[in-house]
Amino acid sequence: INQIKNARFVIFHIDAARLIHFCRGSAAGFFGFCCANHSQPPKIPTIYSWIQRWKSRGKNQELRTNKKFNNDEWGIPDSNTLEPLAPSPVNELPNKGKVTLLGSGPGDPDLLTMKAYRLLQDPNIMVIADRLVSKEIMDVIATKDVKTARKLPGCSELAQEEIYWWVYKGIKKGKHVVRLKIGDPFVFGRGGEEVLKFRRFGVESSVVPGVSAAFSAPLLGSIPVTHRGVSNQVVMCTGYGRNNTSPDLIRYHEEQTIVFLMAVGKLRDLCQRLIDLAGYPSKTPVAIIERAGCPDQRTVVGNMETIPTIAEENNIKPPSTIVVGKVVNVLLEADEAGQKPIGLVQNFTASL
Repeated sequence: INQIKNARFVIFHIDAARLIHFCRGSAAGFFGFCCANHSQPPKIPTIYSWIQRWKSRGKNQELRTNKKFNNDEWGIPDSNTLEPLAPSPVNELPNKGKVTLLGSGPGDPDLLTMKAYRLLQDPNIMVIADRLVSKEIMDVIATKDVKTARKLPGCSELAQEEIYWWVYKGIKKGKHVVRLKIGDPFVFGRGGEEVLKFRRFGVESSVVPGVSAAFSAPLLGSIPVTHRGVSNQVVMCTGYGRNNTSPDLIRYHEEQTIVFLMAVGKLRDLCQRLIDLAGYPSKTPVAIIERAGCPDQRTVVGNMETIPTIAEENNIKPPSTIVVGKVVNVLLEADEAGQKPIGLVQNFTASL
């Protein structure tokens, strides 16, 4: 082990938020060296112990929802083993416990519905918020009883199980639990899945709709999703299918706008697949609206070929909404040479 003490390591995210350290050079050789019949290395026990666990557990994704795995790693039970708190779903448990799914919209508190705002001002509720709910929305919450989901890349299923456990404990204590979700709860927000799960707990959820980023983000980026003679149909898609797979692609149609949610992490692969498999011309305009409606909103534009590099150069991060189609350029003014701007463009919300 001392022979590699000066080696440099690169850290990658693997599977359910696990970390594996690869030695420069042969990863296989490093694994073989560490996993041989050596006593536990004194200086890197976390690597050694992780390798032993990795060997015994493997990469099977089913472990993410296995009860033992949850208990070992996150200290939570499998939600399917929790006892119902009522014989059939009720709006409110005898102890006053209940659940509300609440859409927070794209991120601007002024775009909350009046009902959503009133609920978030209640100091007696318990809030369980999505990780990407904006700080501006979080600042509206009056209660101190707030938890934020730990949905980082690679551990979404475990984080979802933790959310269920938090909700279960809350309603069992008689709390009004508000599941604060980005955008609208039922637009690629797992809202339907959560309603079904909470029914299993014995509670029928109430739902407060939110302004979906699928339509509000393009608007806030000054992109009309429909425009006469340019686009007569709109399709909403997600960048991630079930179990982190890529969803089926929509075939190219000239007068069509596609809005992708939760896809910026797969942008380069998505653009290439749209060109290769769905017939999209490589020069099809593409825009990305990052943190729509927030003070630091940014919009970048390009085409299928250029937008991945433009996004990387500008460090575009979630939450972001991707718009594909000719509508991207409708309201962009051309320069003196007649060229539409590319790259980072002015945020129209900055002047509001």
